[in-house]
Amino acid sequence: MIKVALIEDNINLRERLKNLMSQSEHLDCLLAIESVEKFLRYYDKTAELDILLLDIGLPGMSGIKGIPHIHKIAPDLNIVILTVHQDPDKIFNSICAGAVGYLLKDLSFSELESHIISVKEEGGSVLSPKIARRVLRHFQSGNKTIKDKTELSKKEVQIVRFLVDGLSYQKVADEIGVSIDGVRYHIKNIYKKLQVSSKAQIVKKYLKGDIDFDFDGNP
Repeated sequence: MIKVALIEDNINLRERLKNLMSQSEHLDCLLAIESVEKFLRYYDKTAELDILLLDIGLPGMSGIKGIPHIHKIAPDLNIVILTVHQDPDKIFNSICAGAVGYLLKDLSFSELESHIISVKEEGGSVLSPKIARRVLRHFQSGNKTIKDKTELSKKEVQIVRFLVDGLSYQKVADEIGVSIDGVRYHIKNIYKKLQVSSKAQIVKKYLKGDIDFDFDGNP
């Protein structure tokens, strides 16, 4: 069972998500609260939370500003932003602050559950499809075409883009026609070339424009 906490100031949404998670076969909501300050006050280290769903627009400290404070008391906690905001600055600042995902509230619960499972069981870094497209448009409009600084192969480029889109290892394997062990082999090489140690760091480099490939996926 994946242990989840939720910071959401909309009481109706907070209670609805809490109830849906309580009925899930995979999720267990241990804490549902309305602010970062209250989370910091009531967080129980013995609970060993897996995932925190975090809104951005909160009373008191914003979700983005709260991420470093949360990681001080729970450094291994996977924080996934769950919000209505779609502007690139908030996406970029959230990932840079340490979030491993950025999801929109218009997701169905089954989609949200699937993303949470991906983060926990496969180390996924998740983005809503709308967010992935917005990120691409943001960099295209800034003329950030790329020139293969990192010398990624074509297949590695494809894998990076699938990771940015939030696909799990299994889904990436299905898309490029290799085994899941093959995906892990390619990702190991990508980590080495980019000098990173997690998918979240790949997404962060991508958002900062530090990974060099063009937007058609050609090396």
